[in-house]
Amino acid sequence: MLIINRLNKVYRIFILSIKFLILGLSSSPAIGFTRPDPIKLLPEKIAINPTEFYIKSVTDDRIEKSAVANLFLSESEGKTVFYSLDLDGGGYEAIRNFMFQSIERNPLLRPINIRIKEFIVTETLSGGNRINGVANLVFTFDLEKEYGDVPLTEYRTAAKYTRSSNTFSIVENTLRKLLGNSLKFINIWMNKEAPLNIKLATGVKISFKNYLEQHSDTVYYEPSRPLIWDDFRDKVRDSRYNAAIFPSFGYDQRNQLENGIISIELTLKVFVVKSASWAAPDKVNSYSLNHEQRHFDLVKLVAWRFKDKLLAESLTPDNYQGIINFEYVEFYREMNKIQEKYDMQTRHGTNLVMQEHWNRKIDKDLLLMTIEI
Repeated sequence: MLIINRLNKVYRIFILSIKFLILGLSSSPAIGFTRPDPIKLLPEKIAINPTEFYIKSVTDDRIEKSAVANLFLSESEGKTVFYSLDLDGGGYEAIRNFMFQSIERNPLLRPINIRIKEFIVTETLSGGNRINGVANLVFTFDLEKEYGDVPLTEYRTAAKYTRSSNTFSIVENTLRKLLGNSLKFINIWMNKEAPLNIKLATGVKISFKNYLEQHSDTVYYEPSRPLIWDDFRDKVRDSRYNAAIFPSFGYDQRNQLENGIISIELTLKVFVVKSASWAAPDKVNSYSLNHEQRHFDLVKLVAWRFKDKLLAESLTPDNYQGIINFEYVEFYREMNKIQEKYDMQTRHGTNLVMQEHWNRKIDKDLLLMTIEI
């Protein structure tokens, strides 16, 4: 029994020795270590006056959020310990407050949201009681839109320093400079990109022109160049009608960014394809040609209304393309509906009274269109 008690005592001493050994190797502060205060970022007004943006929000996207600094600090016995230290008030809140307070915030400018991806200091010991540190910062900048944030750019930087073991004010100074430099970076970037980057456009201007060139197989609408029978080049169909054309309209779009304004030029194309148009040779006359010409005129009027509708829209950099696409589809449907209505009421030109009614109506609308232009 005495032997067993002695063995147990030796075992407990061994286990206790192991615990002390582990504590001695730990990065935690030793007994008697005075816990340092968190790093307090000093307020600083950055010498910039943003004219293209303001900081709307700051989001913490860091993977490690526990502390911003891993520092070597001095013990009372002159030794150093490795210690994790955060910013005063918490890393995220301190960064956020610094960014908000360092430059003017004008809500009339573009709202920029900052995402903190990395903000950390790591130190290593070197000879002569010196400590080397490196601070890393990674921010992404997004433009806030009604439909969500639009990524703009990323700022990635680092700074190195060397200090003694008993002073670490340089740590705060380094972090403060990194934050200030990030604001200077986004200010320079925005000033440079604002006139050139379509993501940053502030307005839209739209204009129109008509495509008037003629091609061998296509007739583009021009008042001085009405349809002629030679334009009907497809083979004659087995039909009870004398002739048929299939006019349509489309547009070419050209966008250009000028001083932050998107200038949109739409070239309207109202056309008839000759190889898809046909006429019975023994049935050609001026009356039948007029009926087909009125089909062409109606498409021109639809394209004119399409133009007027877009000019009346409140186009913005965020909605202009969707509105243009939507209105084009709507007026394309209107084109088909009015063509069907015209043929139904005139009975494909065989109802002379209704044909004359449509002739007068179309001429009146064409005159209004000419006056507006």
